[in-house]
Amino acid sequence: MGVLKFLVWTTCAVGLGVFLARGKVDGRSPLDHLERTWKRTVNPSTMDKVKGSVEDALEDARGAVSQKSANAAAGPRERITAEDRAAINDIIAKKK
Repeated sequence: MGVLKFLVWTTCAVGLGVFLARGKVDGRSPLDHLERTWKRTVNPSTMDKVKGSVEDALEDARGAVSQKSANAAAGPRERITAEDRAAINDIIAKKK
């Protein structure tokens, strides 16, 4: 029964997709109508701002990743001070 449901829903989804792409309503496909409505209602300058901010974020992320990978190739940086190292050595010496 589950396989039959799957096949019916898949067929409906494919049929809807074909209709949206090739069907004609008033001489245009439903996707053409959707695009025209989108362009009329959505402010293009707002979309350009969002697109630009996303592209900037992607460039920043790429820069951060490439910088980290360049630093990783050089080896890890030492973050332990000489005082911390001496304290750790004292703790190790006390355990022995």
